Amino acid sequence: MGLFNAAVWVGGSVFFSFLAAPVFFTPEVTAFAPKPANGLVAQAVLGRYFMLHIICGTIASLHLLIEWLHSGGGFPKRAIALVCVLLGLALFGGKFISPKTAVWHQQKYQFQLKTEGEPPMIENIKYDASVIQSAKWKFAVWHGVSQIVNLAMVILLIWRFWHLTHLNVQDGLSTFGQRKRNLFAK
Repeated sequence: MGLFNAAVWVGGSVFFSFLAAPVFFTPEVTAFAPKPANGLVAQAVLGRYFMLHIICGTIASLHLLIEWLHSGGGFPKRAIALVCVLLGLALFGGKFISPKTAVWHQQKYQFQLKTEGEPPMIENIKYDASVIQSAKWKFAVWHGVSQIVNLAMVILLIWRFWHLTHLNVQDGLSTFGQRKRNLFAK
């Protein structure tokens, strides 16, 4: 279960980060979903991306705790710490950065999403030039922070996954089948 969860987590992260996310801003997509609509679609998918991290992180945490209780061995401090860091980054990105960038995106393109009524659900709003300029700057800065957070998450996941699926001379086990199949166990 642990290795399957890890494969889904790493695979989903790599797929989204390097293949799916850039597509929203290609000429093919902007031809039928021009700005700001392509950004709205990207935000919707990004919300599900952070949900993937939260679900996989929760499964990994539960798996570690159940394995620890069942085995009676030492508490997996490093593994739990890694999962907590990844969950913290996912929560930071999904619950702090994404909502803020969504508001700045709306201000930048001078619209507001309607929660009720008939389509289209986008209502044009005129913002002051200083609000628009501030939104552009804040969006750019926090989008960069979001990219750094995402890159850190992907690097941590790939590093740990690689570490578990390759030779580890320290524990004397030479094949994948000889080692535990838990992404975060030591």
